[in-house]
Amino acid sequence: MRPPLHDYLLSLSVALLLLFGCAGPTRSQGEPKPTTNPHASSAKATTAAVDSPAKAASTEKSLAPESPYVDIDQIEEGKIVHLSTGVAVAKERLIEFLAPARIVYVGEVHDNLEDHRVQLEILKAMNDRFPGKIAVGMEMFRRPSQPQLNQWLEGKLGDKEFRKIWIENWGIELGYYQAILDFIRTNKIPLIALNAPQEWETKVGMKGINALPPEEQKELPQIDRNDPYHRQALQAIFKGHGTTGERGDGFNSFYDTMLLWDETMAESVARYLSSPEGSDKKMVVFAGGFHVGYGFGIPRRAFRRLPEPYQIVIPNTQEIPQEKRFMTEIKMPDLPLHLADFVWGVGYSEVEAPKKVRLGVMIEPFQSGVRITEVSPNSAAAEAGIQKGDIVVSFDGEEMHEPFDLTYAVGQKSPGDHVKMKLIREGKTVETEAVMKASRHPQ
Repeated sequence: MRPPLHDYLLSLSVALLLLFGCAGPTRSQGEPKPTTNPHASSAKATTAAVDSPAKAASTEKSLAPESPYVDIDQIEEGKIVHLSTGVAVAKERLIEFLAPARIVYVGEVHDNLEDHRVQLEILKAMNDRFPGKIAVGMEMFRRPSQPQLNQWLEGKLGDKEFRKIWIENWGIELGYYQAILDFIRTNKIPLIALNAPQEWETKVGMKGINALPPEEQKELPQIDRNDPYHRQALQAIFKGHGTTGERGDGFNSFYDTMLLWDETMAESVARYLSSPEGSDKKMVVFAGGFHVGYGFGIPRRAFRRLPEPYQIVIPNTQEIPQEKRFMTEIKMPDLPLHLADFVWGVGYSEVEAPKKVRLGVMIEPFQSGVRITEVSPNSAAAEAGIQKGDIVVSFDGEEMHEPFDLTYAVGQKSPGDHVKMKLIREGKTVETEAVMKASRHPQ
């Protein structure tokens, strides 16, 4: 495996984990990116002065087409390199290159805070340059959440309601994206949910696209299965994971799901920018690096629908902790594509997790409330006398109507907090007090 692809491969591990239960670090899909993008450069951008040459690659090392002039593995933190030339540019120059594009794709490793800081820098710069003319598309939200996102932008949803949307759509620690979301909301930037509905994903993951009835296939976006480089890259990753799947041809199920994600997000981008609301706007897209890297994910598929100039920026780090690297050596094919238009060297950092507490129960919906299905030994719940089968009526004075209510309420507490709980047990009301205990888990 070529070193520059650490992030790229890492960001696919959760997709494989979710679909087939194979081992991998706790992440989500996709990472790095595209080709020499002939669509995104204007004469002004391509002739803009550059600031310094990137570190020259050794002449003894054979560089891959993904970066013909510079070893991506040697791009230092804070340096931005134009891959087609191998020349480093300043942040201000980068924006000169990005400005003519209708769409700017910025990849990410989902749980690297430094990637998200790069995304925010680019978003701020684009918004400063084109005030009121920028929209943001995010992989992290599924299309059905769009009405709720609109309400959130209008200030009609509180923190609890938004966190529920976040958990239902994505689930990775919100802190990685909080600064981006705060900036979007403060500046009233349209936020577009790009990803596929869960219903589509479930059907395709279980059956594959071709096995769906014609009426269900009509609901899906138009899907192009003919990109050989996209398929080769995914096959290598799938094979390297030692994954076969348990639902017939495992790779085809995985491949169909990846196609569904990329085509749906591409369609969402093109649809918004072609709509009355988006016809005068540019879009900054935040997605896992695999969905934008090499251009064969969202960018090429969006261009098929809406041939507009685009640019791709991939933050890249070589500082991923050892425990989050792949345990299997993966041999990637040599692709005749550039990874991105620009690579931005970054470090690696994680969000400082908030102090979490654990009640120590498993729960499920029950009528209009929450039922306890399991109580952990020596937990706060066990010490408070809570039993399996109890119905939680209220928690610290707040009524419980669904499992998220309890999850959220517990998450607002700190270790040592005393919480009064009202339960129903065998038709009788029971009141108790629990003392919250520290845990890595919110519940």
